[in-house]
Amino acid sequence: MAELQRRTGDELRRELLKQGASPALEDPAIFAEVERVLRQAVERQNVRALLLPELAGEPERWRLETSLQLASHRGPLVGGLILGIKRRVLMPLARWLFEYSRRNFARQQEINRILFACVQELAIQNAILRREIERR
Repeated sequence: MAELQRRTGDELRRELLKQGASPALEDPAIFAEVERVLRQAVERQNVRALLLPELAGEPERWRLETSLQLASHRGPLVGGLILGIKRRVLMPLARWLFEYSRRNFARQQEINRILFACVQELAIQNAILRREIERR
């Protein structure tokens, strides 16, 4: 199994290099370490285990909003009429676009979670390396 993973990794590495990836990935050890960090980020499912979202503040600041909230700044009578028209006429017309966008927002939110995990892992590794350098 390890041999199969190594060959698959070698093929992937060669293909990425053909596509213009960083020449640093020519080194199999570097490629393996980068793949390990990225794989850990993909497998980390719990966004609560990540520091960056906590530092970014309230989730409303960084989390994608995938639901549509209709509102009006006008008075209750005119605002209610406008909201009724939006709900009964415009929303059915735009439903397909909203559903399409919501799926894309969900995908983007997953990518953001993975990137948060990558940044955290790299920050941890950087802190460890800095501590080791300072000790010397």
